[in-house]
Amino acid sequence: MSSSKKDLIVTAIPSVPVTVQRPPFKDWHNVKDAGVPRADIAITEASPNGAQEPKGYTDAHRRQSVLQQHCDFFDLNGDGVVTPWETFIGFRLLSWPLLLALFATVVIHSGFSYVTLPPGRWLPDPLFRIHLAQINSGKHGSDSGTYDHEGRFRAQQFADFFNKYGERLDTVDGAGDFGMTYSQALKGVKAQRCVMDLFGIFAATFEWTATYITIWPEDGIMRLEDVRGIFDGSYFYKTAGARRAAYLSPKKSL
Repeated sequence: MSSSKKDLIVTAIPSVPVTVQRPPFKDWHNVKDAGVPRADIAITEASPNGAQEPKGYTDAHRRQSVLQQHCDFFDLNGDGVVTPWETFIGFRLLSWPLLLALFATVVIHSGFSYVTLPPGRWLPDPLFRIHLAQINSGKHGSDSGTYDHEGRFRAQQFADFFNKYGERLDTVDGAGDFGMTYSQALKGVKAQRCVMDLFGIFAATFEWTATYITIWPEDGIMRLEDVRGIFDGSYFYKTAGARRAAYLSPKKSL
């Protein structure tokens, strides 16, 4: 057997059509060891060093896991605990309509408050707060697999999700990019759902819906880099960081 055939990694076989229909992403050039989860940085082929905007975001958040970074925007007072009020205000700062922001707040805190309780606590939090130190306990099934169970970012799984269910886009520089419509995201949730996982399926559907509402692309296509920014929270600061800062100022103007 030749060395080239011996080293070949088979990712699809015609006798199993789904392996042909859903190819993994293999065009890595700028990222080394893409299959190794990153604890403090969300990377892609286009952003191998993490968030490009806002400037300095990745370095400023290296003491947080990527999943904690995703939640940081909503921790308005920086105490590591997110209250329902903070989540509601966070969505409003992201320009969500009032009723949608209220609905999202109820869903998030009713679903993730108890599982993020500090160690040794068994009674539910009557204020439905979310503790970011334990946010990795909110990891659920039927998702893209981008976060691992410790809150790290898995570049391979993230790229796989777009490669399997999204589409390649033409760009000005000719380098190409990935995009995904809302219906394609839901197709991905359906394809990756786990058996008997009603909560996970609902949570994944809710999260992709929230992602689409937050980005709200004019052409209906969510760009991979914008979604990457949702996963590490940098997109929230890029689009609403000034409004957040204004709210936290003494004037508290929205």
